[in-house]
Parts: sequence; structure tokens; C-alpha cells
Amino acid sequence: MTGRLLFDVTGLLHWYAFFSNPSGTQRVIEKLCSSTAVQQNKQVEFVARAFGGDNLYRVDGVTLRDLQDPLQRRAAIARLRALFTMTMRQARPGGALSDMTIIHVPYFLLGLARLAPLVEAWFSRRLPTALPSLEVVREPGPQDMFFNPGDLWWQKQYAPFVLRLKARTGVKLVQMIHDLFFIERPDWFSPTFARIFPSSFRKLAPGVDRWLTNSAFVTGQLRTYLESHSLPPRPVEVLPLGWDSFAASRAEDGPGAAAALRRYGIVGEPFILFVGTVEPRKNLATLLDVMEDLRRDLGARVPKLVVVGGYGWSAKDIAARLRRTPHTSWLTRVRDVDLSAIYRAALFTVSPSFSEGWGLPVQESIAHGVPCIASTGGALRESGRGLAVHFDPLDPASLKSAIAHWITDGAALQRERARIAEALGSEHFPTWNDAGQVLLKQASLDGNGSHP
Repeated sequence: MTGRLLFDVTGLLHWYAFFSNPSGTQRVIEKLCSSTAVQQNKQVEFVARAFGGDNLYRVDGVTLRDLQDPLQRRAAIARLRALFTMTMRQARPGGALSDMTIIHVPYFLLGLARLAPLVEAWFSRRLPTALPSLEVVREPGPQDMFFNPGDLWWQKQYAPFVLRLKARTGVKLVQMIHDLFFIERPDWFSPTFARIFPSSFRKLAPGVDRWLTNSAFVTGQLRTYLESHSLPPRPVEVLPLGWDSFAASRAEDGPGAAAALRRYGIVGEPFILFVGTVEPRKNLATLLDVMEDLRRDLGARVPKLVVVGGYGWSAKDIAARLRRTPHTSWLTRVRDVDLSAIYRAALFTVSPSFSEGWGLPVQESIAHGVPCIASTGGALRESGRGLAVHFDPLDPASLKSAIAHWITDGAALQRERARIAEALGSEHFPTWNDAGQVLLKQASLDGNGSHP
């Protein structure tokens, strides 16, 4: 790689300004930017954009890496919140207002009042310390690459900013796509997101030089879109999502894991696990219907259902049902360090989504050695790698049959665990370092600044 790779982490700053736990997209981004390949490459610079402006500010790679350390994570999030506050002060007021929503106003006011040290101190629970000044990143040139990891479609002025940057500097654009459901199934999302995402994507797509996707399924979505809109074909590469997300937690269960289970009230009883945001696309209503049918048929033999996931869009009805359904626990704020313990304690997991761009819960379940029943929607077969049991998401009877089989036949479930263990011990599974190397390969340029 002869030029620089500007890795845009603006979205992570925005996410962690308000949340402490990642969703699937944020987990992919933080794992990728903390991979050894990316962290150790001196041509990679982590950058973020302030609301309403055209400047890019440097983000410390060590802070991003510390998001992966349970002992340092809180301090890392506090530092990102402070940085987010500082960028608010640098934003042009007129431009910032076109990007902002009402939830950003407190940060905007804190930034104007120069209170970023207090923001960091409050969240990290430490005394305020002096913060380094914002460092503006040197503008890129035609020999450089600008990488967006696919998490800023909601920001109305982001696509125009990137296109201005490309027109002004000649920088090449590498864009990651996690899925195109906002375009294909707008009914799965809020009207605001369903309007902004297609608009942003249509504006940016003609300027992209290289694409990254998370699956062959999303690659197909992307190529169909580009062809149907008469856009020039550009190189597309699948970024392998690492199977080592919870590598540090794969040891035998110990006091820490037991304490995590007690913290969420799931000690001493078997349970079936669902992981994912509570929203229409996840098909939770079908899972709850099936569990109720099974309890009528099998009674007390049916284990408890544990749902781990935040409250998503249009979740009012399913959320109310989750809260009132017996033998069901809904955990909305689970830390990754605890999620690993919950995975390993589950009898098996179920992922009934209508469609997914990848399917992290399927991958994570199998990576923990835990059998998984997943739908055939989207890329879920890919994420299962032949180690999950699949069913048609429009056929509740097939889901019921699969769950009943593992409830009533413990030997079959154990054989499934043994099959997964054998594969994990003998096959190569991509790591996040592999993913980082693919990103660096996509960003490679020849000496003239053109694609090799």
C-alpha cells in the first residue's frame, strides 16, 4: 500500500456517545479497526468528521483497540465521548444543524462550553484531566484511500461530504455494505431511515472505487443494484468476519461466568437463546408462537427462552408480548464479556430472521460450540458454514420440529455439539486479523496512485 488508508470511525464516535454496548454493525467495525493487521500498519490513520464540516480529525488507534479490553473499555468509551464533544465545538454552526438531530444538542452545548474533560470524567468515573487538542488530518490525495465501514447512512450530509472530498483531492473511496434492506424492504425500518438511506446510497454509489461486503448474499444485492441503476461495475470483495470475537472467553466456565449468569437471573435452569435487536426483521413473533405451541405439547420439558437484544424500531407489540410471556426473559443491556458466558450456557440458539446480511449470532453461537437453529434467510446459510440446522422462515412448522427434536432427544443435541467441536478443532475459520488483511489489500495502490 503506497498511500494512506483513512479509516473513518465517525460512526463509532456517534454510537458510543449514546450507548455502551455495540450492535452487530458496531461490533464488526471495532473488531476490524482493532485487528493486528490494521493497528500495526503505519499507513492507516483513524479519522472522524465533525458535524457540518469538511475537516477530518485524528482518532487515537490505542483508544479504539482498548474497546476490546474489558478493563479498559469504559475509559475508551469515555475518551471517545470526549472527542465527540470536542468535534462539536469545531463544527460550523450552520452546517452542523443540517446534520444534527435533537439528541445531539446536549453534546453541541457541552462542546461550545469546552466541557469535554468533564464528559470524559463523568463516564470514566475519574477526576478530569487535560485532553489533547484536536489534530486535523492532512488532506488525502489521489494515492490515498478513504474507507467508510458502512454505518453513516443516516447522516444526511455525509454522502455530499465524501463526494466533495473525492472531487477536491482525488482520493479513492472504499465503501463497505452490510446489507441493502433499507432499499429492498423499507417496511422493516422507520420512515426516516427508509428515506435517508436510499438517498445517501444513490448519491454516493457513483463515486465509489471499491466495495467491501460481508457476504456473497450482500454482494449479490449490491451487484443487482448497480446493474439496475446503470452504475459502472467496480471491484467487490467479501470481507471475512472473524470467528475469534470471543477468543479470550473460550476458557472453561469459571467464577466470572457464573457471576455473569447470576447477574441476569439465568442460573440453574436450561434455556434456549435468541440474540438480536427486537425488531420486525428478526421474526421473533414466529419464535414466540412456536415456543407457546411447544409448551402446550410438551409442558415443562420446554426450556426457558432468553432473548438478548435492544429495543428496535416498531418493537412496541413484540416488546409487550416478550414482557408478558411466561418462561421468557428479555435482557436488553448485556455486555459482550457477559454475552460470551450466556452463549456457552445455552442449550442451543435460534435465529429465525426473515433475512440477514450476515448473521453474527449464528456465527457466534457456533464459535462457542453451541448448536444453532437458523433460518435460510439472506446470508444465514453462509454464516452457519454447514454447522447450523436451517429452516424456512415462512414455515413455522419446520422451526417447531427442529426445536422439538433437540428438546426431546438429548443425544441428538450432543451429537450436534460434537460435530461443531470437531469442525472448530480441524478446520480453518477466518479471524479478524484476516479481515484486516483483506481491507488492506482492497486499499492497495500502485506507485501511480491507480488500481493495480
